[in-house]
Amino acid sequence: MYPLSVLYSIYSSFRNLLFDLGLIDSIEYKIPTIGIGNLSTGGTGKSIIVDYLIEKFKKNKKITTLSRGYNRKTKGFVHASESSDAYEIGDEPFQFFSKHPEINVVVSEDRRKGMNIILKNLSDTELCIWDDVFQHRFVKPGLMILSTTFQYPFYKDEILPIGNLRENKDSSKRADIIVVTKCPIDMHINDKKSIIESLNPLANQKVFFSSLTYKQKIKSNVDQINIDSLAESDFILVTGISDSSYLVKFLKSKAFNFKHLKYSDHYNFNKLSIDKIRSLSSGKKILTTEKDFGRLKPKISDRDIYYIEVSMQFNSEVNEHNFDKTISEYINQN
Repeated sequence: MYPLSVLYSIYSSFRNLLFDLGLIDSIEYKIPTIGIGNLSTGGTGKSIIVDYLIEKFKKNKKITTLSRGYNRKTKGFVHASESSDAYEIGDEPFQFFSKHPEINVVVSEDRRKGMNIILKNLSDTELCIWDDVFQHRFVKPGLMILSTTFQYPFYKDEILPIGNLRENKDSSKRADIIVVTKCPIDMHINDKKSIIESLNPLANQKVFFSSLTYKQKIKSNVDQINIDSLAESDFILVTGISDSSYLVKFLKSKAFNFKHLKYSDHYNFNKLSIDKIRSLSSGKKILTTEKDFGRLKPKISDRDIYYIEVSMQFNSEVNEHNFDKTISEYINQN
């Protein structure tokens, strides 16, 4: 696989060089645009950052999110509506729209075409958040956020197909902000110093450290219950995300008894998997992730199925800067 990795690296570097030299146009926009992306193939918490930004700024700004809509059954530009589902717009955009119906959620494979339609048809947009846009260089966000995980940072990885990187490590220099996600709540200051040393950020780049937090209420379409009620009986955990280990660890810390059915990221539940879930969940609750709920619930609507919300927090003891303030300063100066 090494020769393929070398060829892919050369291609990626040459493509980026064309953009860096201005030989291929990268369009910037007058309205504030925040891009979230990563160097790896997934699992770094991009959607959690998007959700965090929406929650923090939707009260004061008219927000539109723009995503590719990975693994959806439609093509082209789609503006989410009350009739939309996860199969029309993708699981993550559907999650954003379900949780934040007051914002505009749109999907388009071509980010430039997507932005043209947004500026024309959704002209009241005051802040545009682009999900998974780091490699989509035909558009350039006003503020680029790069996410990487505490356990598997990009500088320990290799480019495809040997590793999981979609482009070379030095591409991280294009980011304005690097967020190290999924850090331990009690992260040691020495770990922070080691990571920053390995990241070797530019003078203009800010590095933040965040941790995952799970809500104490789990939700369905009709109600919500305290998560500790799951201790009353066995349940089934169903996940179709890149890395479910953090959720599994959280549930085990509560000494819950459950069987975990683990599927690939963005998994479209087919008849075989649904039959298996039905068989194992008879008389039991089903717990899934917020992202999986939109794809799973319509196919197993007669079962007692709940989802757990996840968010992130920034520990002030290990962060030199205030993340919310940094984002606000960018938005307000544009």
